[in-house]
Amino acid sequence: MDLQDIFINNLKYFRKKKNMTQNDLTLAIDKSYNYINGIEQKKYFPQPDVIEKIAKTLEIKPMQLFDENGCLENVLKNDKENFKSEIIEKLSVLLKEDIKKEIERVLG
Repeated sequence: MDLQDIFINNLKYFRKKKNMTQNDLTLAIDKSYNYINGIEQKKYFPQPDVIEKIAKTLEIKPMQLFDENGCLENVLKNDKENFKSEIIEKLSVLLKEDIKKEIERVLG
């Protein structure tokens, strides 16, 4: 996954986390209609000053938009196997504990 994809995934994540539409964010940073849509569709990439405005509006640090682990989608794309293994291990431990408790409950 390239830097632009990471940026786009994080932008979408943080924008949705703030309950903002693409148009809401476009208006907040004083850009023309469909500006954020164009970024999220990978048509163009914002200049540094615009990245700062986006980050300020979303109440995050600009670098968070470039963090490859900034949102779950990036984590899954970057390190899917490791993430999957961790989840399986955690679920396995929980299931073993639940099974043990249920056996103890039934057998007294």
